[in-house]
Amino acid sequence: MNIVLTGFMASGKTTVARVLGERLGYEVIDTDKLIEDGAKKTINEIFALYGEEYFRRLENEAIKNVSDFDNKVIATGGGAVLNPDNVSELRKNGIIFNLAPDFSVIEQRISDASKTRPLMQGQEIEAIRERFISRQKFYDNCDYKIHIGIDTTPDMIADRIIEIFSEKNR
Repeated sequence: MNIVLTGFMASGKTTVARVLGERLGYEVIDTDKLIEDGAKKTINEIFALYGEEYFRRLENEAIKNVSDFDNKVIATGGGAVLNPDNVSELRKNGIIFNLAPDFSVIEQRISDASKTRPLMQGQEIEAIRERFISRQKFYDNCDYKIHIGIDTTPDMIADRIIEIFSEKNR
């Protein structure tokens, strides 16, 4: 059974995935990294050259490829849950955890995040807030929601996920 992490951009998926992988001895798979390696381009370059629709197709292929794995921590891109096929694929052999920060957490992290996330670049805070709000219904479709505040650490998030995962994986 896999642990799958979803959440809005800059919610901490990659960092928490590393902590979980280390603690559980699971390989960490970042679907954005798989896409970059396969395309030999960064996510920013893929968006700039080919657009979001093309990226979403690559994302769906990457998720199909990893969904049959076992005992992995899979960190998905922020928009992976927008496609119901992705959610179904990931749920086949995984428990999906949504890292759910308050928007204040996203605001705090936004300046660093905008350097690496194409959908944040050059955007006003209100546009990012609207995207955050519009995606909530998709994140609500995940198996578990882990609420994150300003003072929540990756270790605290990992503790909660391991607790739930251990219960469900007995």
